[in-house]
Amino acid sequence: MNISKSLNTYGIEDLYAFFKQESSLRLPKSMSHGGLLGVDAALAQLVISWARAHENSVLHLYADAQSAPEQIARLGRTAAGLAALIMSSQLVTETHVVIDKRSALTIVRPLIKAMYDGDLRNTSSDRGARPNTINLFCINFAKMEFIKPFYYGASTPHIHSHASFANLLEESSALMHTKQEQNSLHRGGLPALGSVLAELIANADQHSVTDVHGVKYKKGLRGTSVKASRIKKEDIDKHSGKEPQFAIFVIKNLLKGEYLDFLEISVIDSGPGLARRWLSAKEGAPVTDLADLPLKEELNATLECFKKHVTTKDSVASGMGLHNAVQALNKLKAYVRLRTGRVCLCQTFQGQDQVVDYNPKNWSGDRELIAAEGTVFTICIPVN
Repeated sequence: MNISKSLNTYGIEDLYAFFKQESSLRLPKSMSHGGLLGVDAALAQLVISWARAHENSVLHLYADAQSAPEQIARLGRTAAGLAALIMSSQLVTETHVVIDKRSALTIVRPLIKAMYDGDLRNTSSDRGARPNTINLFCINFAKMEFIKPFYYGASTPHIHSHASFANLLEESSALMHTKQEQNSLHRGGLPALGSVLAELIANADQHSVTDVHGVKYKKGLRGTSVKASRIKKEDIDKHSGKEPQFAIFVIKNLLKGEYLDFLEISVIDSGPGLARRWLSAKEGAPVTDLADLPLKEELNATLECFKKHVTTKDSVASGMGLHNAVQALNKLKAYVRLRTGRVCLCQTFQGQDQVVDYNPKNWSGDRELIAAEGTVFTICIPVN
């Protein structure tokens, strides 16, 4: 399965028709994808789904043995590339030389150390004065799995407070944005976005690390990618046909000027997905295959995860915290895209004064999507 560097989210969905058939994956040297709104996060989810579908998944590099370390290091600095390095069974050069997996992960160890220490500048995929992406991921069974930006307590890791996640986003913004842009984001509710990130990371920590049988995945990751994005006024038409809600969100916030800058946050995990986790706990029996579940039932289960005070028989899936995240997103007037299982939903929040429900629209229209592993939330809030 070959990945084009100009791939957008719709092209990624097209590739789901092939990921179970092809045990080999090729990622481009450059991960500068086309399109907008969580493209690298969406590709990371495809990579996770591909790797889970094959007992022996092979990542092919566009590099010979001599230049392979450089490409491995570059791949590790993107969400999709890191997912491929962690989840694949084997790495092979373009001259068919097999690279030892442990050796490959040693190459990205400085990156993992930077994530663990919260050295945000050195988690970036950019070498310029201002990074446009900051990645923070926990890797299952890694010595540095419980990274300091998310957890405290060495012997018994606990998720940080909402205020700590707000500070994390403030630090990220300080690296990526000018002082004026930082002030604009703060007025727009950046601290509230910290609460959203805290809820989503806590949810991933509790519900994505193990499979529906309660066994920790041998290979897995969870974390966030924070990105400074821009869309030009002249490019809005490219998105209005397939993503009308996103186009409306951009037009509404693009009051003057020729472009809109926005902060894009994706939370990615390699768990069983919202519906499978929820229904497995609710019914007291593992849901191993979504094919046995009517799509409407899966959608209803996904939406249940966002309701207040919902519980399951054994309370395993209760307290997911997603209802609180929705209230914060409403205050931010954010645009949100969610992909989990066979479901892809989107919603633009209006900043209503009262408590709001998660009431999204179907992102894919009439198109029936193929089941994906894990869950990806992508959130956008305007900067200017």
